[in-house]
Amino acid sequence: MTSKNQYLHQPAVIEFTSQLTRWLDGESFGAHQFTVRDKILPADYDREFYASTLEEAFQRFYWNGQYFDENQTLLDQYRLRLRDAMRAGDSAALVAVIDDALLWGSGGKVIKLYTFNRDWAVANSQQLLQKMGSSLAILQSPEPDTTAFDGDLRMNAGFTKVYALAGDNIMMYDGRIGAAMGFLARQFCESRRILLPEALCFPWAPGASTMNRNPSTDLLHFKQLANRSRFHAEWKIKAGWIACEALKKTTASWCSGANALRHLEAALFMLGYEIPLAHRKIGKQRPALSL
Repeated sequence: MTSKNQYLHQPAVIEFTSQLTRWLDGESFGAHQFTVRDKILPADYDREFYASTLEEAFQRFYWNGQYFDENQTLLDQYRLRLRDAMRAGDSAALVAVIDDALLWGSGGKVIKLYTFNRDWAVANSQQLLQKMGSSLAILQSPEPDTTAFDGDLRMNAGFTKVYALAGDNIMMYDGRIGAAMGFLARQFCESRRILLPEALCFPWAPGASTMNRNPSTDLLHFKQLANRSRFHAEWKIKAGWIACEALKKTTASWCSGANALRHLEAALFMLGYEIPLAHRKIGKQRPALSL
């Protein structure tokens, strides 16, 4: 995998990061709308989602029966418990808080992804401290070697959230956030009439429903995560590098402060609920920006 410095200095990545900063600052990425189909929502929650800026998407965030501030209070508790357990070398405490974080990530539902990851954490409880430490070291390295995610280490839509809470400047990257990053990359390419640079080919994953989360068009193709742990880790790292760089440069108050990355994730999470199908084809293409 390329180093942080090499990746961020690719022309396509430089330009996309600058565009993401402008989107954080309030520039419109285009109208994005869909109907929220969740069965349980507050009576006053408008199911007709509409956003043309990242801040508008963030303001609509709702997950696991709670709005953003309530969720963030819970995540702050998980973050402290994860770090305390690792600092103390307490395997039992680590398993317990990972269990809680995984259940939060599944929306409080005992679904296959939750039980699959919980059972793995329990089965690996004696090595869990070492595995978590190794995973965080890779995810936070400016020159990451992600090879171990092909073997002993774990990465999927559940554990991406655990790592983001346990470490600093680590982005949550599940299927919805990947779909949203792909959508923004699509908007970026279409506005410039260019083909998709490989460096911006953010992978996505379908949800449990039939809602579209594939940002691809006839000319812009985004791959699926498809339960490939190392592949998932690499794109989680790349997306996080871009997100953190853009957040450093933004002047927007809605995504500033200690939880700035969580705010951006929440906006992307909502955008990725359903990706609009491309309604227009791009005409004559310029080549992708050089990599």
